[in-house]
Order: sequence, then structure tokens, then C-alpha cells
Amino acid sequence: MRALLLLTCLLATVAGAQTEPSGSSPDEPAWARPPPSTGPAESAGSRAQRYSRYSAGPAGPTIAVAEVLVGIAGGAILGNSFDAKGRTNNLYTGAMLGGLTLGTGGILYQYFFPVQRRESLLATTASLAGLAGGIAYANNQNLGDRDRALLAILTSQMGMFSSLLLTRGGEDLSGADYGLICLTSAYATAFAGLIEFIHNAETSGGYNFAPMLMAPAIGMALGGLLAIPVELNSLAFAILWPVPLAIGGMAFGLAAPLSGNATTGRVGLIALSGSLVISSMVLALTSSPPEWERTSESTVKVAPVPVVLAAGRGNTGLAAGPGLWIQF
Repeated sequence: MRALLLLTCLLATVAGAQTEPSGSSPDEPAWARPPPSTGPAESAGSRAQRYSRYSAGPAGPTIAVAEVLVGIAGGAILGNSFDAKGRTNNLYTGAMLGGLTLGTGGILYQYFFPVQRRESLLATTASLAGLAGGIAYANNQNLGDRDRALLAILTSQMGMFSSLLLTRGGEDLSGADYGLICLTSAYATAFAGLIEFIHNAETSGGYNFAPMLMAPAIGMALGGLLAIPVELNSLAFAILWPVPLAIGGMAFGLAAPLSGNATTGRVGLIALSGSLVISSMVLALTSSPPEWERTSESTVKVAPVPVVLAAGRGNTGLAAGPGLWIQF
């Protein structure tokens, strides 16, 4: 009987605790009543909406995972620079600390700021391009392991957060802009590889991978500038991606058994750049933009473009630089 009485009292107490008060009691003194709300009523549309409890946007976990992986790789390289011969204790410690530090930064960023899907892909690609460019520059300058690791981590974070800050605004990055950035990055790598191939064949000083590994980051920056005035459609991507690369590859393969390395590189470079320029001109002259994108015929359009020209004594060399494309 005593146990039944205790169980009844316990159930009554729990039920009373879970019952929400319906409001202030009329017998409650005035000083104990909550003051009435005096601020403006907040509508449902003006409230901050989150994608989930742990992320402000749909692609936040991508940023967190990318930061963890970059932190592990950079921290391992940095920790290895402190290890003596035959020891790897600092390598594992650096990997864990690097992954924890950068991963925490990525988690905090995606918790407070929304990250869209294509925006996260761009940021991850920029981070990897920055990491490769930093390592290539450090190797080219013969820096030590410690300086190489610090530079690689710094450039990767610059690529990650610069792209995130530039694409912030609530809306996702368009597929055309992301495709154009990847397109210019790929062609920058191809051009840098061919130019270095020609230089190596003429000087016999060994192939230098630094320009080719730094080219993706430079190409992404150039693609970001081109994405402001240019909006490519699916037909443009279907032509610009495979056609110049296929023509350049065929020319390179046909010239390889018939000539030396320098001439083979020149043939491939001329075929690649020529087919890319011709394809771009054909698309620019034949494309018809939608009605909402059309501007007055008197408007002058200016866009930055890469230029490859003959240079040197007797025009036997090649030089690449920035140029302007102007449409009247």
C-alpha cells in the first residue's frame, strides 16, 4: 500500500511538472506578471532559417570534410619537418592537430554561414589548387619542409575562404560560372604544360612542374573574372571542352614521331590555341542569347582573354600574356 501511494504521488508530480502554465493567474500580483511585448511582430519570412541544427546551408559538411583532409595533409607535412631520422611521432601529432584545427574552423564557418552545393565544390577545388600551387612554388624556391608545409596550408586556406567570401550572398553559384572556372583552369594547365615541355626540349634543363601545378589556381582566378561578363550555355561547353583538346592531342600525337620534342610541343600548342580561339569566335558569332540577356547593339563589351604570340629573335619562341576582347 505504501509503495502504491508513493507511485501515485510521483506520477502526479511528473504530470504537474509537464503541464505548461496557461498564463498568469488573476490572483498574481502585478509586479510578478511578465511585461507585455512592445517590439514589432516578426513575420515567418523574416526569421533566420537554417538548413539543419548543425549546418546553415545544404553543403556545409563538404567544407568541414575538406578542411579536415587539408589539415591532416598539411599538418602531417609540418609535423614531419620536426621529426628526427627514423621517428614519426610528430608526423602523426601534426596530422591530428592540423585536422582538428582546420576542421574546427570549417565546422564553425558552415554553422554560421550558409554554403550552397556548387559553392562548396568551387571552394574545395580552389583549396586543392592553392595547396598544389603552394607546394610547387616552395619546391621551385628550394624551401625547407617546414616552410613548404606552412605555405601550402596558407595558400589552401586562401583559396578556400576567398572563394567562399566572393560567392557569399544566399544564392548558389550557377552551373555555367562553375563550368567556366573549371574550363579556364584546365586550359591554363594544358598551356603551361606544353610551354614547359617546349622550354625543357630547348634547354635540356629538366622538366619543371612548378608552372603546371601553379596554373590551375591562376586559371581559376581568370575564369572567375570571365564569369562576370560571360554566360556559357550547354552547347558552348560541349564544343569548348572536347574539341580543342582533341585537336591539340591529335596534332601532338601525329607530330611526335616526325619531329623533335620542341617542334612537337609547338605543333600541339598552336593546334590547341588555334582551335580554342576559332571555337570561341564561332560560338560568339553564332550564339543568340535569351531576350532578357540581350543588350543594345551600341553597347561595347570588354572581357579579359589569354593571348599567345610568337616572340624572340626570328619569332622562334612563344610568349603568353593578358589581352582584351572587345565587341562593338
